[in-house]
Amino acid sequence: MAETPKPMGYWFKHIDKTLEDNFVALLATEGLQRRHWQITHTLSGGPLDAPALDVALSPFLNAQDPTAAPYVGVLIARGWVEVDDAGTYALTPEGVDAHAKLFERIQIQRRAATEGLTDDDYRTLMVLLQRVSANVDAFARTLR
Repeated sequence: MAETPKPMGYWFKHIDKTLEDNFVALLATEGLQRRHWQITHTLSGGPLDAPALDVALSPFLNAQDPTAAPYVGVLIARGWVEVDDAGTYALTPEGVDAHAKLFERIQIQRRAATEGLTDDDYRTLMVLLQRVSANVDAFARTLR
């Protein structure tokens, strides 16, 4: 008997969970959490003071995690981030190097997720996912 194909939601959840688990595991090899990566990656674009860093990370902050400050402290202790007298955070040379090495590992992981897809396949996948997302959002609005 042929196996019934799994529904779209199964694949979305499976992919999301596996991508997240892989990312957490990759960061854990460096003793980091996702927020450490977000701060390091954000500061790779240039120095920011604490309020600007929180604004940049606001999509990821919440009531339990209202500021990036505790995570910045870990990066300062590692020597990856420095803070000047004005309270501006910046990556140190060690932080720039660490970010570059970690970013390359993340890129390898991202490429592994799409291995076997051509550029056209990937573009089509993104268009289809955006369409499904828009459809789900539109349907959700009909329920309110």
